[in-house]
Amino acid sequence: MFNLSLKHILITGAGSGIGLALATHFKQIGCTVSAVDLKVTDELLALNVNCFSADVSDQDSLFAAFKSACHKNGKLDGLINNAGIAIVEGPIGDADITVFERVLDINTKGVYLGIKYASQFLKSGGAIVNTASLAATVTMPEYCAYSMSKAAVVQVTKNAALQLGQHNIRVNSVSPGTITTPMEHADSEESRVATIATALSRPGDVSDLVGVYHFLLSDAAKYVTGIDVKVDGGWSAGITYAGIDKLISE
Repeated sequence: MFNLSLKHILITGAGSGIGLALATHFKQIGCTVSAVDLKVTDELLALNVNCFSADVSDQDSLFAAFKSACHKNGKLDGLINNAGIAIVEGPIGDADITVFERVLDINTKGVYLGIKYASQFLKSGGAIVNTASLAATVTMPEYCAYSMSKAAVVQVTKNAALQLGQHNIRVNSVSPGTITTPMEHADSEESRVATIATALSRPGDVSDLVGVYHFLLSDAAKYVTGIDVKVDGGWSAGITYAGIDKLISE
């Protein structure tokens, strides 16, 4: 049920962080990996996977990457829409609308376009996993555009599941909590908050995520579609002992 060897998996945002960890995992277990990113990194080249440069917010650019990947390796068995950005936003009153638009272009439009093209290039029985975020449901001040963009990913996941189910294509999303990556360092403010806010008292690591993506792409999840899986160390479950102690002490 869990065997994905020889499957063709396309991953956007594969150049670093979560995407690179996913590309590494699926390559190691014998998948054919098509890695898509705005810039093909040295780390991707070292994996010896099929690399394609594309801007996920540009429909012509992304379509060309899908077409090239499937021309080379055949139709897709799985797609991970992982490309995303987080930009310091500041208060809404001082917002730079160009930043707001760029976040939605990459995080939301990029996923929408990925689903659009996957419907053409995925085999029957294939699966899509979209990277959303805990911020879609549990947000923090000045995360407005990012939270909006990821909440939209959760909703497009549900809608796409309803549309593509008739073609035997499943669509789910994963909502990571705070995960230490080059975009979120272990000593960042958010990572420090995670030690108090999570039931497991720590931020996550990319290795905490790959198993969930693997499961959702595999036949073990063949009756699972339209859901969002939170991988957040228990942040969304409620207030922790450490959180209560912090509030009381202050």
